[in-house]
Amino acid sequence: MTSLAAIIRRDLQQPAPDGLEGLLAALHERYGQALRGVLIYGSCRRDVDIHSGVVDLLVLVERYRAVLRWPGALANQLLPPNVYFLQVGDSQPVRCKYALVSISQFARRCASRADHYFWARFTQPCRLLWAADEAALADALTAARVRAARTFCTRFAPMIRQPVDAEGFWTQALAATYRCELRPESPSNASRLIAADPGYWQALTQALAAEPGSALETQGSRFQGQAGRWRSARARIDWRLRQISGKCFNLARLFKAAGTFSNGIDYITWKVERHSGVRIEPTEQMRRYPRLAAWGLAWRMWRQGGFR
Repeated sequence: MTSLAAIIRRDLQQPAPDGLEGLLAALHERYGQALRGVLIYGSCRRDVDIHSGVVDLLVLVERYRAVLRWPGALANQLLPPNVYFLQVGDSQPVRCKYALVSISQFARRCASRADHYFWARFTQPCRLLWAADEAALADALTAARVRAARTFCTRFAPMIRQPVDAEGFWTQALAATYRCELRPESPSNASRLIAADPGYWQALTQALAAEPGSALETQGSRFQGQAGRWRSARARIDWRLRQISGKCFNLARLFKAAGTFSNGIDYITWKVERHSGVRIEPTEQMRRYPRLAAWGLAWRMWRQGGFR
């Protein structure tokens, strides 16, 4: 096992927050033996109080047709992942939104050229909550996340022309992915994310810089891209194009959620309002026919500045 793989395997095996048993039980009830594994990622991975937010989970299955009807299976095959909402408990509810994806497609998408969704998220720390075959799934997830980290580093490192520390490298890298979303996050969000796990990011950067072909080299205790001017310029063009494609993918996923979320139209309006401040009150007809209503709603939101 390479140093990079060992770091990522160790990260998968770190303890997860308590109190997620109800969500796991509900997922087992929903998917039965087709469920192969569950990961937790995002900010709730670090939160002591999981009741205060929405937990982000990755739900892994072997085949889509084992758990989805053909429209949902086709949508997930063309543009993974399908995203669903789940809530358990009455007095102290625990809520999650979970991304459903097959193990094989997860591995492929961790090296996607145009779509940064998987490699940007799963280079970040995450925990394996449950697996039908823990050893085999941990091996598969480690290999996929190694690909994600290499993909992220190789595509961003040519942009770094002056030496930076690990925190500076990944803060800039994550900020670049934020600009590929509908509404850019504050750069301070990237800084907080890196500061929450400094040891992980330092070890990850050192391991990547030690690999041949990573486009990253060490300068003492700092790091710098190995690329020349031409490769650096090409990387900047790639990121400009990714800003366009990323927003398109983001928009398509958001409105795909109108058909997979309970109260999907309300979720979309809440999500857009949270990011942009633009609020459109959904009608009962929109709620009744979310897939038909989603695109007209998108046009209205765009006209009012809800997407940027």
